[in-house]
Amino acid sequence: MNVINKPLELEKIKKIELNLLLQLHQICKEQGFRYSLAGGTLLGAVRHGGFIPWDDDIDVIMPRPDYDRFMQYCLNNKTPFKLHYYKESKNYILIDAKISDPSTVLVDQMLISKSLNIGVFIDIFAIDGLGKDEESAKKQFFRTSLKREVLNAMTWKKFFRSKTKPLYYEPIRFAVYLMSRFSNANKLLNAIEKINREVDFDTSQYAGCVSGVYRTKEIMKTSVFKSFISMKFEDYEFQCVRDYDVYLKQLYGNYMELPPIEKRQTHHTFKAYKVER
Repeated sequence: MNVINKPLELEKIKKIELNLLLQLHQICKEQGFRYSLAGGTLLGAVRHGGFIPWDDDIDVIMPRPDYDRFMQYCLNNKTPFKLHYYKESKNYILIDAKISDPSTVLVDQMLISKSLNIGVFIDIFAIDGLGKDEESAKKQFFRTSLKREVLNAMTWKKFFRSKTKPLYYEPIRFAVYLMSRFSNANKLLNAIEKINREVDFDTSQYAGCVSGVYRTKEIMKTSVFKSFISMKFEDYEFQCVRDYDVYLKQLYGNYMELPPIEKRQTHHTFKAYKVER
């Protein structure tokens, strides 16, 4: 594999990600899998009709039963993308899955990526059942919080200052980083997955993305994740939760208001390249 030296520009990365989303959408449509645009991708669809101009990623959520079926489909069938899933590769140590473009590769100064042969990707997050009420849902959420933090720190090449967390949180991040150097990723993943699957999604009153960056803000009534509409994203129609207003308000508050200019930046630290195989 030969890497073409010039890194891909933002607009090219977005086109590749959009193509991956179209491929995922087609499979979900054919197989009847539930999914929705999520996080900043859903916000971009509502506020901008596509990508947030300064952002460079796509996030998708799936109810746990559909997430599992999608993973199984990709493992059993030939797809135009590459699946990254901890049950598919022992070197992949993230809770959630990615699908990536096989004609690209990422080089990251902060995170472990090159050794996993991950290209330009989109993230796929499972929505898990969490409990009968908000209190029990939060208890379920926090049962895996330390394990998730340690697992995340295992992807760091070295300790680095967070772009999103306040300065007072840095000693905690450093302690978690030290723990991660002596932890077993496979044991952590299996333990987290076992707990996440304890509460059935379809019969639970509350659900959420346990590994989402918005933490307990991700916990909502399960009904939010069960009904869908089509919404335009970059001139294509994709599936989105019908209660997108409830979802976005909980994550972002007044989500139609643009953030200050200094906060309009991507959080990724990688550079993407085309490869010749």
